[in-house]
Amino acid sequence: MPLQLIIAGYTLCVLAAIAGCGGIIHSGHGSRKLAWLIFGLLSALLGILLLASRPFLSPLFTDVLANEAILLVFVFFHQAIAAILESSQKYLGASMFMVGAQFVLYLNYTYSVPSLRARILIRTATVSIQCALTVFILFRHRGQLLRHARLFVAWICTAFLLLQISRLFATVIWHPVLRMNHLGSVQAFYASFGFVFGLVEAISITWLGMSAQRDNLHLMATTDGLSGLMNRRTFDQVLQREIEYAGRRNVPVALLMIDIDHFKKVNDQYGHLMGDEVIRRISRLLSLNTRTMDAVARYGGEEFTMILRDIQLAQAESIAERLRMQIEALAGLPEPLRVTVSIGIAVACPGDTIATLLKRSDHALYLSKRTGRNRVCTQYA
Repeated sequence: MPLQLIIAGYTLCVLAAIAGCGGIIHSGHGSRKLAWLIFGLLSALLGILLLASRPFLSPLFTDVLANEAILLVFVFFHQAIAAILESSQKYLGASMFMVGAQFVLYLNYTYSVPSLRARILIRTATVSIQCALTVFILFRHRGQLLRHARLFVAWICTAFLLLQISRLFATVIWHPVLRMNHLGSVQAFYASFGFVFGLVEAISITWLGMSAQRDNLHLMATTDGLSGLMNRRTFDQVLQREIEYAGRRNVPVALLMIDIDHFKKVNDQYGHLMGDEVIRRISRLLSLNTRTMDAVARYGGEEFTMILRDIQLAQAESIAERLRMQIEALAGLPEPLRVTVSIGIAVACPGDTIATLLKRSDHALYLSKRTGRNRVCTQYA
């Protein structure tokens, strides 16, 4: 198969991919972390243009630098994936070491001991190692929001890695040839499918980036930025579902309203930064004490609310009392700051709505405030 024909087709595909990714990034709907992917595609374009210039430029450009650019494609792809997943395992130092090592070895097997087989083996090995690092972080990542997109990219990279490994064995068994810009059938097969997998990987990374952006937008719309808890609008939707669930299944659902005592004094005496820290500390404590079936939200400035599903009133009072004591015992705050909360509890009854349940829990919270604060009170139906 003519090498120039492969290069021409791949150039058009890469240009289309660059234009598409650029459009996504600048549309306002795409993740700017895809900039790493743009760098990878530009590196791919540089590599194929250098390969296409074989009759006109020296082997330093057409062999050494062209294959450096191809290896950088997968380094940039890896960085794009790590950025999208917010992974700390970027392995940039190891990748740059491989880029440098390949450069030195390519110089040797291009000028000192010319060997096409050695160059193919070296490039295939370095690309395989880089792909293995990418596969490792994709399968090791534990986030659930991007699970399907991440696993799709992981299996694409795994397939490409297996293709590269098979190329290593094929290159050892069948001696590669390059005559008049024509690859032998074996190497032409691997070059063609390598180009295809490279483009598919770029497309899959784009999907991963778009999925991450979508999930981030959803998170911003449903959570409170300071506390990381559910926001009021989302909590009201969850509460409505829980009230309906309690009515259908005839199971108790408890609603806790939690308010930080004298929070204005915290801001006035210690500053708003300390006030924000107090909210974050209480939010973490509430999250740690929430079962997977429960829900907790920041309901107002210093007010939190919690749904306890399928739980009796006595149990809800016990949980609320434990939360009150844990918040009172918060350590690491400046002396003599002492944070306490007042808690009101109401349990859903037949015929309850969001408004009636919130009203009863709010009355219980008001009773806690009126009778001295730092206590738990219950509003019965």
